[in-house]
Amino acid sequence: MTALIIILYLITCVISGAMADGLNEKGKKDWGHPLETLSILLLLSGAFIFELNWTYIVAYTCFRIAFFDYAKNLTKGDPLFYLGTSNVWDRFFRQFPSHGVTFMRIIFLAVAISIPFKYL
Repeated sequence: MTALIIILYLITCVISGAMADGLNEKGKKDWGHPLETLSILLLLSGAFIFELNWTYIVAYTCFRIAFFDYAKNLTKGDPLFYLGTSNVWDRFFRQFPSHGVTFMRIIFLAVAISIPFKYL
């Protein structure tokens, strides 16, 4: 049960941050800024709720790789698999075929889910 709570907590942190970025970029800052504040408060509160260690950082990073771009794209109104051209992250992923990027994200999702069950 604890592993599921940790997974939901980390996914909520990632999704709220992605949605905040998408809303801010779309110009809906009246919703984006409060959501960004919520995302930061969630991340900071984790230090008081859970006994944080390096595995949380690894799990959070894996969830972020798996979900962030998709959640941001959906919030912003872009196609689900859209990769921009303005940042290093998107330019890196543009080097690979889209199915390869999706496969890699699935691998990161599997790692992210397994960490709380094995280590936390």
